[in-house]
Amino acid sequence: MLCGACATTHVEPAPAPRPAVRITGASCLRGDEVDARITQVLAQHHASGLSCSVVETPGDPAAVTLQVTRGGEVGLERSYTFGPTDCASAPQLLALSVDRWLTSFPEWAEPAPLPPAPTRWNEFVVTSAISSMWLPAGVDGYAGALLDRGPRADRFGGTLLVRASIPQAFGSGRFQQTAFLAGASWRHRAGKWATRVELRGGALLVSGIGLADNDSDWLPWWEAAVFGGRDLSFMVLGIEVAGTAMRARAVTRDGLVSEEIPLLRIGLAGMFQIR
Repeated sequence: MLCGACATTHVEPAPAPRPAVRITGASCLRGDEVDARITQVLAQHHASGLSCSVVETPGDPAAVTLQVTRGGEVGLERSYTFGPTDCASAPQLLALSVDRWLTSFPEWAEPAPLPPAPTRWNEFVVTSAISSMWLPAGVDGYAGALLDRGPRADRFGGTLLVRASIPQAFGSGRFQQTAFLAGASWRHRAGKWATRVELRGGALLVSGIGLADNDSDWLPWWEAAVFGGRDLSFMVLGIEVAGTAMRARAVTRDGLVSEEIPLLRIGLAGMFQIR
């Protein structure tokens, strides 16, 4: 950048917030001196986030309560009685009490803890499963994705998955199934344990392999699935059961050979969290 006359503006850093010292009902106490001594102690310990309250109830002797708080949490609370001859040394005693407390508990001089993380957030989860099938027997596996939102314990979201089966015996050849499904899900966590319930719908592609006349067909498909597993830090591993009430069959073009599409699947499943 070129300019005829460039001026550099120096911005002073914002000063650290001054500790709050509040003195009420000072009669025996000398308020200005109490304020100055306690403020000096707090500054020495870099305790800018603390609030100090000194309350005096006049009398003979005078009752004085000292309290130090941070973000509404009480860290120090002391009560004293000062006679007329004690008033001159009272500011030094109060400041010494704060100094010894901060020396014993230096963590109170640190900034107040950050507020807890939001209780609701989006989460993306990669899911997978290897399942055994009945009627007829077989094995299939799927890969999918889950995006949900909600508090840590209970979340609602949507899922997408593609599932393919190992080709199964079918007359003189084999047939294979590939499902493309989307659904709605609900997840619940209780400590290290996690459950998931899904309702899925979409299409099932059934294809003939090694037959005299290979063909394929698309079938509408829906199913319900239940998963239960344990959190292993990098993933949640458990058992998934999926089933449907649909009665569908794979049939050769001549109608001589047919096999039922499996109604039930049970197997090992995992969820990999990507936040």
